[in-house]
Amino acid sequence: RQAIDAEIRSLEESLRALRRRRNALAPISSLPPELFATILSISRLPPSGTVLLGGEPDRHLSWLSVAHVCHEWREVALNHPFFWSHVDFTTLTPAGATEILVRAKSVPLYLEAWFPKHECDWDKARFSTFQKELQPRVSHISQLAISAQRFSLEWILEGLVSPAPILEYLSLSGKKYRKRIFGRPLIPVPVTLFDGSTPRLSRLELRYCDISWKSPLFRGLKQLKTSRLSAGARPKLSFWLDALEEIPQLKTLILHSASPISSLPFDVKRTVTLPSLTYFDVSASPEDCGLALAHLVLPALTSLCVSAFSGLRDGGDVQRMLPYVARHAHGPQDTGPLQSVLIHGHASRANILAWPVPNIDVEVRDPLATTPSPRVTLYITSNMWPSEIHYEILDAAMAALPLDGLVMLTAEHLHFPSGDSNLPPRMDHFWLQCAPRWPLLRRVRLGSSTERGFIEMLLEENGGGESPLLPSLTELVVVAAHVRDDWTLRLCDALMRRVEQGFPLEVLDLRMCYLIFSAAVPLLSEIVVEVL
Repeated sequence: RQAIDAEIRSLEESLRALRRRRNALAPISSLPPELFATILSISRLPPSGTVLLGGEPDRHLSWLSVAHVCHEWREVALNHPFFWSHVDFTTLTPAGATEILVRAKSVPLYLEAWFPKHECDWDKARFSTFQKELQPRVSHISQLAISAQRFSLEWILEGLVSPAPILEYLSLSGKKYRKRIFGRPLIPVPVTLFDGSTPRLSRLELRYCDISWKSPLFRGLKQLKTSRLSAGARPKLSFWLDALEEIPQLKTLILHSASPISSLPFDVKRTVTLPSLTYFDVSASPEDCGLALAHLVLPALTSLCVSAFSGLRDGGDVQRMLPYVARHAHGPQDTGPLQSVLIHGHASRANILAWPVPNIDVEVRDPLATTPSPRVTLYITSNMWPSEIHYEILDAAMAALPLDGLVMLTAEHLHFPSGDSNLPPRMDHFWLQCAPRWPLLRRVRLGSSTERGFIEMLLEENGGGESPLLPSLTELVVVAAHVRDDWTLRLCDALMRRVEQGFPLEVLDLRMCYLIFSAAVPLLSEIVVEVL
């Protein structure tokens, strides 16, 4: 038996030798090791679209695709430190993380760690290893992302007192702490962090962290994201504006529950110009969103996202915010007017997305999946509005935005709970208010009962006058509608009226529509040039 085992081992060694000889004859094996290593470094990266919270490719285990191909490739990987530059203490064992750091040698490092709790020995060991390996390597870290409980993160930050000369990206996320004593900030960022020396820092993300807006970390930033600040940690307006004046090169600014403290009425005597800012995302109360927008001049802005939660039953706070949103919704830096709009409502929320390009045929349930980034994204939420206030605010928002050049409209779920059971929601009235402002609208896509109010609008418009609303409308798409007999007949009446007025519909596209009145199908085909 031992002789047989020895013979098997001998045969296996012979096979390995033959494979190495065969691999050596491959054209790629003739490349110099340095060039070969560079090619492998590129090939081991994951497909585009795989990103981490910092926007970088997820490469912390991607070396497996190279180091386990063959003996020669593994030798190249072991001798090429870049393969080991990303160390994720969340997925690696303490011993594995230490070994990869040794293999990385002195190349710029991307360290990532998530410590949800320290109740088990596994988390304690990882946390201890992370602390031990982090501090002596601060000067070699180019990207650092840490997510931990409050006291754990404080402990880590207090030990980072040496300069970080090559640090380019820093993400600090404190886990939500339930006991907020007297509204104090959750996790203070110490003034001694990195000894105030981060000359190459360009991206900073803070979550549940309080930082002084005079911090030297802000110098040189191109991307800044702060979120989930407690009320006592939000900056005063003057401090906030002072900080922004010091970073004119800022390109991305995201404030989620972290905008400056507002006071009414707004005193817009001072504004700050951010000449390089292209993306601005603010989420707060309407007053706070309006305050931030009122004091900024953004000549290069190409994408604006505003998420506001109203606390007034009449929606007056949103009404006061809308002019400031409209001020930043379009400018001379844009390639053209806003031409495509998505309106989506659901219970207590209304969403408006607008693009400066025509014919954005978006999927309402996932509008950002396959479309260009919107020029304007507006989320308005309230738990106390009756339906008539929802429609009033939605109409005010559509009126405030510069939509004179609108050519494509998508709408879905524009029905809200009514505060009065005897007062039915008037979706058709909303359409009657909006339609006169859109003379260039050519294509409309409707779904989830939105089509009923739109058809009623077509029947009511101008009392049957000579010139209809939406004179440029040529295509109507209805998606996933449970069409009833009376609705189908009313649709025929509305389309026939447009034919009589000399504005016929050219395309009617009924997608996934059920219960269509069979007798109306031939009639629709006679009224519309093309029925799909």
